Amino acid sequence: MDTTIRNIDPFVYKKLKTKAAQEGISIGEAVTKALSEWLGLPKKKKRSIIEIKPEHFGYEYRNLSEEIDEVLYQ
Repeated sequence: MDTTIRNIDPFVYKKLKTKAAQEGISIGEAVTKALSEWLGLPKKKKRSIIEIKPEHFGYEYRNLSEEIDEVLYQ
């Protein structure tokens, strides 16, 4: 989301810009991080694809990927 924020102290903005650059993140990411902490929101945990648990959709769909492949790649 693009947002304009007015009346930011120039010294604070310069420090924000410098720290964001040092951490290799954008100013938007830095502001989001700061606001999230200030609001007490829970931190987002980076998840690995390994953590994704398989989902059982029923036996009628056990060959669905093969059926889709057959339709698409006949």
